[in-house]
Amino acid sequence: MSRQKLLLFDIDGTLLDTGGAGLRSLKQGFIDAFDLAHREAEFPRLDLAGTTDGSIVDALFALFELEKTADNIEEFYSIYHSHLETGLANRPAGEGRRLPGVKRLLTHLRNETDHVLGLLTGNIARGAFTKVEVFGMPGFFEFGAFGDDHPDRNKLGPIAIARANERFGIQFHSNDVYIIGDTPKDIACARACNAKAVAVATGSVSEAELVALNPCFLFTDLKYQREAFLEMLAAD
Repeated sequence: MSRQKLLLFDIDGTLLDTGGAGLRSLKQGFIDAFDLAHREAEFPRLDLAGTTDGSIVDALFALFELEKTADNIEEFYSIYHSHLETGLANRPAGEGRRLPGVKRLLTHLRNETDHVLGLLTGNIARGAFTKVEVFGMPGFFEFGAFGDDHPDRNKLGPIAIARANERFGIQFHSNDVYIIGDTPKDIACARACNAKAVAVATGSVSEAELVALNPCFLFTDLKYQREAFLEMLAAD
């Protein structure tokens, strides 16, 4: 009998593409939360690829000299999430999509294997679950580690593994944990907890850039390489 494995999926660029709704919601949520419309020109250009919402909070609070209290953080997250829900619900036709092959792969993993599926993402938890539900993937993920758990993405692997151990009563060893993502930060996150780094070239980072980082496994996508992905799990 094969070992049960823990598969931790990134969201943006790996499972789906919001078409920019996430970035717009984050920016507008911050401006609205702290009445910063008069300073909108100071808002920095953000690269969200692999970044946690927690680290963005740290940077923005410092830039705008705001007090980083629990109440202020929650105020921002709440307004940001409200913008995200509205933005995704009212997005123009054709903006944002679930990436090709993802739902078929997740359905197979859920129904045909005994592997455990979780999320490991820089999104805050409520934003993460909103995104996967809006793009037609409700029920595939029951737990994960998120950008409001820790601002350092490299700290999220142990959090996700501990939650899986507790939730399913299984002690997952690092050799049975796969972190699947589309950025160098996902690869670094896997290495930080000795998990298997599985890169997919479906985001903003080129396949050549990912190859140069020597992940344990690399796939061009999760549609045409679905069988190769399943073979990886069966053989490893």
